[in-house]
Amino acid sequence: MAGKKKADKQASHMEVDPAAERSRSTKRRSKSKVTEDDGSIYNSVELKLVSGGTLAHKAVEFSSDSRHFYVAKNTAVAVYNVENGEMVQSFAVASSQAAVNAVVGDAQNGRRVYAFTADARVRLWDTDSGRAVGEWELAEGPVVHAVADPSRARAFICAVRLAAVKKQRLNPDKTKYAISRITVGEQAGVAAHEELFRMTGALGVAVRGDGQWVAAHSKFSVVLAQVAAGGAVVHRWSVTERVSAVAFHPGAGVLAVGDWRGRIVFWHCVDEQLVGTAASVDRRVARHAHHWHAHRVNAIAFTEAGDMVSGGEEGVVVVWHLGAARRAFIPRLGSDITGLAVSPSQAHYAVTLRDNSVKIFAAATRALVASLRGLHFAQAAQRLTTGLVVHPRTRHVVLNGEPGLLQVYSPLADRHVASIEVAAFNRTGGTAASGAPAQPHVDLVQFSGDGVWMVTADSRRKAGGAAGDARHASACFLKFWRVDAATQAYALATRIDAPHAGGVTALAFRPPRVGAAAVCASTGRDGALRVWEERGGAWACRAAATYRGQTPRAAAFSADGSVLAVAFGGAVTLWDADACGSAPAAALVASAATPALRGVAFVGAAFLAAWSAARLDVWNLATGAVWWTLAAPLQGVAVHPRVPLIAVAARQAADGASLLVLSPASPHPLAALPVAGPVAALALVPAAAACDGVLGRSLLVALTPAGLLNVYGSASESSIAPVRPPASSTASAASAALASIFSSPAAPPPASRPAPAAPSPHVRAALRLVRSAVQSAYAAAPHHVLPPVAALFEQFVAAQLAASSSADAVPAAAADDDDDGEDTPMPDAPMPGAPPPAPAHATVDDLWGDATQPICAGFDLVSS
Repeated sequence: MAGKKKADKQASHMEVDPAAERSRSTKRRSKSKVTEDDGSIYNSVELKLVSGGTLAHKAVEFSSDSRHFYVAKNTAVAVYNVENGEMVQSFAVASSQAAVNAVVGDAQNGRRVYAFTADARVRLWDTDSGRAVGEWELAEGPVVHAVADPSRARAFICAVRLAAVKKQRLNPDKTKYAISRITVGEQAGVAAHEELFRMTGALGVAVRGDGQWVAAHSKFSVVLAQVAAGGAVVHRWSVTERVSAVAFHPGAGVLAVGDWRGRIVFWHCVDEQLVGTAASVDRRVARHAHHWHAHRVNAIAFTEAGDMVSGGEEGVVVVWHLGAARRAFIPRLGSDITGLAVSPSQAHYAVTLRDNSVKIFAAATRALVASLRGLHFAQAAQRLTTGLVVHPRTRHVVLNGEPGLLQVYSPLADRHVASIEVAAFNRTGGTAASGAPAQPHVDLVQFSGDGVWMVTADSRRKAGGAAGDARHASACFLKFWRVDAATQAYALATRIDAPHAGGVTALAFRPPRVGAAAVCASTGRDGALRVWEERGGAWACRAAATYRGQTPRAAAFSADGSVLAVAFGGAVTLWDADACGSAPAAALVASAATPALRGVAFVGAAFLAAWSAARLDVWNLATGAVWWTLAAPLQGVAVHPRVPLIAVAARQAADGASLLVLSPASPHPLAALPVAGPVAALALVPAAAACDGVLGRSLLVALTPAGLLNVYGSASESSIAPVRPPASSTASAASAALASIFSSPAAPPPASRPAPAAPSPHVRAALRLVRSAVQSAYAAAPHHVLPPVAALFEQFVAAQLAASSSADAVPAAAADDDDDGEDTPMPDAPMPGAPPPAPAHATVDDLWGDATQPICAGFDLVSS
């Protein structure tokens, strides 16, 4: 018996390989109390859809009939309706993971679009059939910028990135580009390449309406080429002011050059008399400036009538009526403008913004026609400090958006739902001399269990500090928000200045109690734990505590709200949530070498999970000991709010990770999924009822650093989203791996075992105490009432390891002793003292279980 105990203890701490445990896992399933003939409790989990992504890294492209516009969305091309902004179609190559660098509509066919990808290929897609009707290889390299050549059919003026040498890889501004005319044939193959000139650090390309003039620019140079039948004559200019955009006037011989000072300078350098003359450097040209923008001009476009449209960091579209010497404005767009496009019909302007959104305006009235928003994180340069937080009512994910904002996003609908402004600031203040204004950053956000309250922690960084780095914060604020039933928006109820010196590290709401005030806990870099309580709509500090000079970095309440767990350094301290005295009621320390913990959460009623950057510990609350440990580089951990399940993203290599779904009762994964690339954040979205044709199943959502939301669901379900890009080869490999690991072979009949001996009254009393501890999530029974371990060990282990199948009967002596049935032997467990892992809550099938709440199409925070 002593040898078995030692072996079990060693097994509970080892790192588990799911593939190596298939045979043993099959044997355990055959002995499980819950038997399924179809093996549905071990259903596989697969990638169902990919949402999010980058929408606005370049100007959009209109179709030739102006009814649709095309957006390069990571590895796909998305087609949207101009009138309502709804997605019509999406194209992607399943075998290719190359990003789409440029999109150009077919001028001869409004239902076709060319896509230039990073794998040095160009593909022609038909929007009616959704098929690729042509593919050509670019032998010189991938195309970074591309515009249609109006002088030739199936021809494009492109900036081709050439192979980089070592110093160019270290400094992208030194990368060499070939500005070329690329022509694709009627048949698939290799595209024809005609090089016009070369330059360093090409940032944009423009072509005049007749196709005879081509311009390109880098930061400090402008290159103009006169394209003729015999080649190109190149003129180069070096400038002292950084160039940000170039565009040709459709009628006059003018090249418009935008710079970082906000000027748009007209260069009168396009002279038909100079065609065929010798190339020149810094040829003198007449120039005059148009100056309205106070900051960098990012985009310039012209209409056929000669009006100029410009936009930049102010978030204002300026329409220049050059003939009438007047201007019109489309103001307050909310973010920096990164691209402008005018539809071929001249009826619409398409504006792309840095917050990953696209807006369509009517040219005649400047009224908003359609709006499309992507995931802000796809364009955010600041750190993701909030993680993926699931709203308890709507099941949308909430995360960092633009500076000072939170974004609410629906991963199923692939749509921005709302923005919550936590901290306002002047987005266009400051000049080159005074410097940019200090930007606020939302560090943390949490919601109460009923969704009525939201708490945020935001800060403003000091000069030179990184966004989201609280160590450089000059000011920190804790804000409590209450949802307004009339407007369905969160309204600020209480603002607390400097709640913790150095910034806030964790926030946690206590589960709602009937008739009790709302309670929230916060921890900070000052080493303090503070408990806040709502009193008459305002919040005040009720208690404060510290622990051995350690810095707390995580906090969580138990399901019944009676226990508060706080991670101080490498220890998990347990506090009475109603008292929070000067010292914790208990402290859990895995070992003296435990690294600083980054997260803590109660898993069901019987377990507690605590994790650092390199390991995950699961504690048994009944025994106060580590139940099992997973040692691996962790990229994210999520705990299901209703079902005792844990999702872990563990890094496997420099370019990959694995998603594991585990029950707290066992270190053996219930499901494993390979992921191509790292994971930035992880969330488990609870099951919800079917709404608007979307299947209501719980979801596992993984956010990648590229801003993609990978949504995983049950492999037995059909598609859970509208038309989306086809799954990649990585997803297919994941499905095959899961099928091989979690297949359902015919299970052998359970082996018969002799009935266990009747437990003694001491054992039955101990079992009652263990069950009581499991139900309350914290053992409150005094230790002196428990019998000695030496007297109970053998019979206690026999009761814990009793057969759980229906064939095993409770001994008559035990049944006669207690009529309430509390002394029924507990099911199988790997170690003595463990609470039984409830089969109804420890399977992957329950992770994607039946729905209980609807997913609302809007951001309804009050009604469920």
